[in-house]
Amino acid sequence: MDKVLSQEEIDALLAGLEGGEVDTTPEEVPSEGEVVPFDFKNYAISTRLKIPGLEVINEHLARGLRMGFSTMLREMVDVNTQPIQMERFRDFLNRIPVPTSIHIFRLEPLRGQILLVIDAPLVFAFVERFLGGGERKFIKVEGREFTPIEQRLIRRVVDHIFRELERAWKGIQPVKAKYVRGEVNPQFARVLQPEETVVVCNFDVDVEGLQGKVALCYSLGTLQPVKTKLYSPYQAEETVDPYWRKQLEEVIFSTEVTLKVYLGKTDLKIRDLLSLETGDIITLDTKVEDLLPVTIENVPKFKAELGVFKGFKALRVKEFLKSEG
Repeated sequence: MDKVLSQEEIDALLAGLEGGEVDTTPEEVPSEGEVVPFDFKNYAISTRLKIPGLEVINEHLARGLRMGFSTMLREMVDVNTQPIQMERFRDFLNRIPVPTSIHIFRLEPLRGQILLVIDAPLVFAFVERFLGGGERKFIKVEGREFTPIEQRLIRRVVDHIFRELERAWKGIQPVKAKYVRGEVNPQFARVLQPEETVVVCNFDVDVEGLQGKVALCYSLGTLQPVKTKLYSPYQAEETVDPYWRKQLEEVIFSTEVTLKVYLGKTDLKIRDLLSLETGDIITLDTKVEDLLPVTIENVPKFKAELGVFKGFKALRVKEFLKSEG
């Protein structure tokens, strides 16, 4: 089709403009909304959260810490992984409160330095349990510094994390953790340029209701040599790690459970209940020769007879009950 106007079309257009038949008012641009600069760097970061190999490492690390911490403290400790995050190093440091237990280390032969960050409430929770303190659900940390004793005790925790981290990395790349130094203020932990991109792995830790976080901060330069292994589909090992098996057995065998024996029951009228006095005898629905049901964590496990052993009331197991299901 010919895109050049003929002379007749040009004359008609000019006549329309002079007569006002053709609208020449420019169309207004909508003013709604605010123009915001688009940060291509942040956009790229937000789309790269799936790192299969590193996710497997984190799962292995969480499992090892869960069993190791439970054995270390002689009580159940839960450790769970969080989604991997990628952000600027500056933003990561700005979220760290003071004081915080920050540990700088290397994973040789990988290059660069890595940050291990442990929440202050978690530090104090570990220290209190090491020293035989109570199980407080809330610990005030504002304005506190870590004492030399607390720093030495928390180093035991850090060394254990390093051992488990080495085990977790073994399937991807054999590494050796080398401690560099510790800090309590994030301003003194600037091992990278503020605008550098880092990979952050967060772990939620629950110590009998007291919750805290542990974080690992890798630079992209540290992970670059093993990038292919980390991003490729990772096949988990089918063999059971004997170390983790031993740790699990220690946790299970040292776990305390509640055992209860059911002596019997009876019905009382309110009148009789209110008139009870010291020395009154209440008759139950069981006989002396009856076997008494015994439960473990409220699950019926066996029947036993009641007696005395070395001056203490005791039970003699007579019959094991079959487990349901």
